[in-house]
Amino acid sequence: MKLITKLVAAAMLASLTAGPVLAGVCNQNTCSTRLMGSVTSGAAPGFKPVQGATVSIYRAGVGAPELLEEVVTNARGQFSASLPKQEATETRYVVAVIGRTELMTVMAPGDRPLVRINEMTTVAAAYAMAQFFAGKEISGKSLPLQVAAGMFRNLAAPDRGEVSQVLRRSPNADETNARRLMATLSNVLANCVRNGAVDSCAPLFAFTDGATTTLEAVISIAHNPARNVHEIFALGNTVQPFKPALLATQGPDAPDELMRLDAFTVAVKVNRSGRKNAKGKELCPIGGPANLVFDDKGYAWVSNNVVQGTTGSANCFFVLKPDGSPADGRDGTPRSPIFGGGVLGQGFGITRDPSGNIWSGNFGWGGVNPNGSVSEFSPMGTPLSPETGFVSTLDRVQGTTSDASGNIWMASYYGNTINVFPGGNAFTDYPAYQDSNTSPFHIVVDDNGAGYVSYTGTSTLSKFIYTPTGLAKQFTVAVGSDANPKGIGLDTEGNVWATAGAESRIYAFDSSGTSIGAGFDGGGIVGPWGLSVDSHDNVWVANFGPPVQADLKFRLSRLCGVDTLHCPSGVMTGQPISPETGYTLPSGGDQVRLASGKPLYWPIKVPSYKPLMRATATQIDMAGNVWVANNWKPSAINNLLVNPGGDGMVIFVGMAAPVAPGIGQPKAP
Repeated sequence: MKLITKLVAAAMLASLTAGPVLAGVCNQNTCSTRLMGSVTSGAAPGFKPVQGATVSIYRAGVGAPELLEEVVTNARGQFSASLPKQEATETRYVVAVIGRTELMTVMAPGDRPLVRINEMTTVAAAYAMAQFFAGKEISGKSLPLQVAAGMFRNLAAPDRGEVSQVLRRSPNADETNARRLMATLSNVLANCVRNGAVDSCAPLFAFTDGATTTLEAVISIAHNPARNVHEIFALGNTVQPFKPALLATQGPDAPDELMRLDAFTVAVKVNRSGRKNAKGKELCPIGGPANLVFDDKGYAWVSNNVVQGTTGSANCFFVLKPDGSPADGRDGTPRSPIFGGGVLGQGFGITRDPSGNIWSGNFGWGGVNPNGSVSEFSPMGTPLSPETGFVSTLDRVQGTTSDASGNIWMASYYGNTINVFPGGNAFTDYPAYQDSNTSPFHIVVDDNGAGYVSYTGTSTLSKFIYTPTGLAKQFTVAVGSDANPKGIGLDTEGNVWATAGAESRIYAFDSSGTSIGAGFDGGGIVGPWGLSVDSHDNVWVANFGPPVQADLKFRLSRLCGVDTLHCPSGVMTGQPISPETGYTLPSGGDQVRLASGKPLYWPIKVPSYKPLMRATATQIDMAGNVWVANNWKPSAINNLLVNPGGDGMVIFVGMAAPVAPGIGQPKAP
């Protein structure tokens, strides 16, 4: 037995030359793990060990993190430590420091038992955990930290210190610039790590708010991705242990706008919906994701317009895990995709009621379809509505929203009415509200139970109070002039923000209907459709764009909200935080492909190099990731008569103040 133990130990130590390992040690009273890791510059092959670094291993939680162990790397950059077993709901992180070099990784129980800390894991940690840093310490509640840790693994492979498999394959790879951008930022840090001299690190620190370590520098870049883009990009050319990196033709001076680096934003694209048939084809290919709502586990329920590649209404929708992968039904979660309950051409409306049930509005998109309905599902995805959905007096439903009492509010777009199911009961005789305003589109309900409705037909916004006998209108205000308002959102103070697509502006009103400012633009806003507000009151705008799309690179926009303390210095309410280009997702040079592997417009043989498309909605998860719905394909060749449905979701990592799943105004998790 002693000989076997010695052989196992020798094998573990020998394996450090290729990569570190994590072994379990248990007895009757305790269970611990032996962590054996390495700190390097670069990844294998060709990495350089970082000797003499102090390695601190922390358990993150609410308040100050708990230091579990502290060790020092040897001449090979290796270290080992004995740790308590990591629980399933626990997030740990590791920081290695020597001089100006400060590197980091994130540990989750589900990771493979290998830990390497280098520039790539540091960049991934800085972006995924961007909203949980207090200085350089990480703190937060368990579930939001788990969501962030999942996004970390979307960016980097923690066992190898390389870019993740998610970013290596379609719909990322070179369909977007994300994997090359991760390599470039890692190379920016490597110049400082490998040389260590003041003159090697000083330029990086000068361009990152006076940072003094590599970790501080990349946290600054994650928080300010549009600042000093040219200067920071140039620093990635000195040493390049990580490849492929961004080329000059993909940098901030790239001649091709679709490939040009506008900011150091990191975005992950996902486009797989889940289950497949016997032939390996997805049962519900994503076709025009319209809007989404998060449940209390952080799963995204996404409404779906059409059958991919057609104009026909989809009879299914999909659910994604917090990391963007399809929900698989494990541990009491739904299994994607979802069928039944009357789903048919879902529109903009999807909501979650206080019991956890999901409600979605059915517009009946394209072709000859019924007048629409509303569908209801359990938290597991079981249909609770009949095969026709709940029809009532509905006519082409768009906005669908629950209030805190479980009343379901619906915008009957063609019927020009606002319908309510009291307590979620579709069979009560509650009167629909109708006045001279037309084409109601979106509905939001504040913490006091007041509902706000945008009307695209009359370019107005109305406020209502729910009463037992019917809705009581409080006021109607104009939203621009023939501005075609659609998406609306509430901030933490109960103000309502509205998009004005025809004007490429955003309007805001307080709870009494008084206008806040005279309308806002800039920051890349063009044809805005939907918006959301984070828990720091910054406003995030999904841009659908103008009718002519040929040269437009699509973008996400960000405006300063009413709480200017959470805006850059000197930026006031309604002014843009995002650059004039907005936050974009440039192409890496390869054409966009569907989850099936076929080109975006298949069978039309016109390639597209726009991974971020005409967006209808943006929502913020509990880790501060900004999800954007790629609703319509981007090219002018595409229209209602051909193949409109867009492809997938784009997730901008760690950019917004986190928002807890829930009803009403945004709240921090």
